[in-house]
Amino acid sequence: MSWQTEIVTIVRVWINDLADSPTYSDSRIQQVIAVAAQNVIREVSFTQEYTIDVVGLTITPDPTLEASRDNDFVALSALKSSCILDQSTFRTKAVNEGIRTSLSPASLDVRGNLRGYQTLLEVGPCAMYEKLRTEFEVGNPNVCQAILGPFIGNDFDPRNTSSAMGDFYRNGYYIDKFYS
Repeated sequence: MSWQTEIVTIVRVWINDLADSPTYSDSRIQQVIAVAAQNVIREVSFTQEYTIDVVGLTITPDPTLEASRDNDFVALSALKSSCILDQSTFRTKAVNEGIRTSLSPASLDVRGNLRGYQTLLEVGPCAMYEKLRTEFEVGNPNVCQAILGPFIGNDFDPRNTSSAMGDFYRNGYYIDKFYS
């Protein structure tokens, strides 16, 4: 499938895993992409309905093919995958944080490295995913619906609006105090 090449490449760029011997194998990144895509379709409403098989590593229809191209789905899935991988790296670094050992004149100190990874989570792919998801939801006309018309309702009472006196009228204080 085309997504298994294109989205994997995008994720590798986001997590800076472009070395000759990369940290993550293609199959591992494909697994993460499938899990991320499963989460993305729960969080975002797309016009295209996707079926994701996490075990079989399939996304149907393929969002990278020209006939069903969905750049929003590709971008959100790649960013969510990168976020998951960065969080994994952060957890690994957090476990190792604070290790200090010494043996006679030799010493090893790996503290102080964690703050950089935390900053990466705050401004990196995780933050960018949240921003892109919000922009997609707000700017997507397919998920916005409205009912427009002159009809308000048979039991409309303008005092029940959210004005400053709304709670006063809704809770019956007006009726109790002035009509009792």
